[in-house]
Amino acid sequence: MACPQVYRSRRALIAPPGWRCGATHIFAGRRLLPYSVWWAISFNFETLARAAVGGGVASRTGRNMNSDAKLQILIEALAAAGASALAIDGHGHVAISTMDDVALEQDVAAFVAERLGRVGNGTRLVMGHAGGRLSLTVRPVAKEYGALWVVVIREVRGVAAHAGIEWLNADEVEARYEASAYGIVEGAAAVSGPVCESYARGVPLMLEGELGAGQAEIAKRLYLDGPYADEPFVSVALDELTDRGWRHLLKSSESPLFQARLTLCIGGWHALSPQRLRELVSTMTDTALAARCHVVLTANDMPGGGESDQAAFVTERLACAVSVAPAIAEQGGASKKVAQYLSYLSDVFGTAAPSMSEEAASTLNGYRWPRNYLQLREVSERLYILVGPGVAERTVAEEVLAQEDVIKTATFGTPTLDSDLYILRPLADTERDIARLVVGYLQGNRTRAAEVLGISRTTLWRLLKDDDR
Repeated sequence: MACPQVYRSRRALIAPPGWRCGATHIFAGRRLLPYSVWWAISFNFETLARAAVGGGVASRTGRNMNSDAKLQILIEALAAAGASALAIDGHGHVAISTMDDVALEQDVAAFVAERLGRVGNGTRLVMGHAGGRLSLTVRPVAKEYGALWVVVIREVRGVAAHAGIEWLNADEVEARYEASAYGIVEGAAAVSGPVCESYARGVPLMLEGELGAGQAEIAKRLYLDGPYADEPFVSVALDELTDRGWRHLLKSSESPLFQARLTLCIGGWHALSPQRLRELVSTMTDTALAARCHVVLTANDMPGGGESDQAAFVTERLACAVSVAPAIAEQGGASKKVAQYLSYLSDVFGTAAPSMSEEAASTLNGYRWPRNYLQLREVSERLYILVGPGVAERTVAEEVLAQEDVIKTATFGTPTLDSDLYILRPLADTERDIARLVVGYLQGNRTRAAEVLGISRTTLWRLLKDDDR
């Protein structure tokens, strides 16, 4: 049965109870069309919605069709293209829909309604659904008649979740930034002008620095403060990709490498073999990725400082602008950053914030912080647990830092022969080395070392005795 005439309400277009306007199935196995077609479909649906809101649905004579017939033609075109559309008001109520999956329709409406504050004209959102992904193009229309938003929905076929590849919207990026140690301590700190300018001009940007210095968070801040936050942010961690994920990245038409208008943040270059590194960089250059997307790359320094060979190769081939994220030790004032994180924890748990003695602050300020903000989070959380609402004294700070010193996380995630705790050794040998390091850090105080390690003095004595053999 044809859809009855849609009539105008005070807030938005609605269909009479029990009717659904031209219901068709969104995902009926049709051939997908290029992104430019979705723009045209969205524009036509928008025009129809505006006309309907402005003057109702008027019948026409002669060769002119009424709006009901136009709507049906548009519905059929959407279905043939493997897409669907709906219009919602400011409360997320559906005014017009071509979808027959009511549950999915409501999910899409709620998802978009939560993000209307960020939606511009032609904003593209991504939404996870049934292990895949939906691409949503949102356009505001008919605001003079009560705010209506048209959403064109397209299923991105062949896309399942791949470890190491994440598609995020601006609100999700902001939530992750604010929950990171960097975001908690630095807030919405402005990124330097030259870096912002390079990003805005579309120049590929390489963010380097020590492990945990906030490269990925700076990339998120650039995206949030820049002019492209109405398009998705895609994070690619090359060191987390499986073989299947690697094939998807290089070969699939749905790979972020073959999209347009994205902000693409790629890290984990150290994990690539020379062959894969050349394949990826060649794909990025041959397809003019930097001309289609906003590319931000991140890399960790080599152990002991200096740019890695992989980062140098990528920077040269892509003609990247380079920026170095400052380490905590270089910035100074580590104790103030710890105090700020302690204040955050006290707000979260509703307790009084711990205070810090001058000696404890001096100890924290003099520490090397090799893992930077990753380590700052761990140290702050341990201090909060140990001190509560009390005062953090120097001895407590030293004990916490002693625990950190035995966590030897290699910058590139691989063991090095000259590291203090080479991981490819028997566990008993590693335990002895840990005990020796803690005792040495505490100037030979074995009682305190046993407390820090959570073992008895007898066990510690046995470990050290074995070490003397």
